[in-house]
Amino acid sequence: MNKSLYAITLLILSLSSITAFAQVTIAPTNLFIDDNSKFGTYMVINGSNETQEISIDFFFSYANLDKNGNRSLIKDDIEKAEQHSIVEYVQAFPKNFKLAPDQRQIVRLRVSAPNDLSDGTYWSRIRTSSTPESPPIELQTDQAVTAQVGIIVEQVTGLFYKIGNVNTGIEINTIRSERDGSKLTVLTDFLKTGNSPFLGSIYTSLLDQSGREVKTGFISTSIYFDGTHKQELDISDLANGTYTIKVTFETNRSDISERDIVGMEPVNQTTSFEIN
Repeated sequence: MNKSLYAITLLILSLSSITAFAQVTIAPTNLFIDDNSKFGTYMVINGSNETQEISIDFFFSYANLDKNGNRSLIKDDIEKAEQHSIVEYVQAFPKNFKLAPDQRQIVRLRVSAPNDLSDGTYWSRIRTSSTPESPPIELQTDQAVTAQVGIIVEQVTGLFYKIGNVNTGIEINTIRSERDGSKLTVLTDFLKTGNSPFLGSIYTSLLDQSGREVKTGFISTSIYFDGTHKQELDISDLANGTYTIKVTFETNRSDISERDIVGMEPVNQTTSFEIN
């Protein structure tokens, strides 16, 4: 006597960029709208061989960097949401739709923000969910019962809304270093200033006594509030001596156009480090 078994596998992936795994891709991965236009668009493309059901919603979150440089995603900060969120003012057209294989859809976003918001950059996350149109169907044989796998893919991208005069800045407080064998961990404590997030890159360099760069670390990142940046460097092949640690914050990123980024002059600071 066969046993009835129904299995559904639900796989939820949160992606911040287009990946090879995603059946549905999105471009761009960061969308910028200002108070003059109030409208923006992004493209959803179905690269799978199945019709996909697409749904779009919005939520507020930000990346937080603790005193040890560990990054976490904060979603439940009501106070910060009241100050910086644009979620309640954003609408998507269409919000729910189907995409046949190789089909694409332009999604239009409208921001209906009140006129009394202070100058600055507000933000939201765009969550674009996709799932095959057909629900999981039980397939029974004489020996066993199997099931089609239903996959939900959630891709999370950024929406930034600029109002009036926008500016950003970074103030470096201290650079701390910790050595663990051949690994050097550089911790840079900073303050985020201005009325907009820092969207840019951080370079951590190790210079020898002649000023030559012997090690470097790099990351493109988004900074919303004060925190600590962590960079690890391999120093196993360096000779004994005095070195200079240099940390630089710049508002440039290869994935965001220069016209969209709120710019600032590069900021850097140095400290010394001894290998003996």
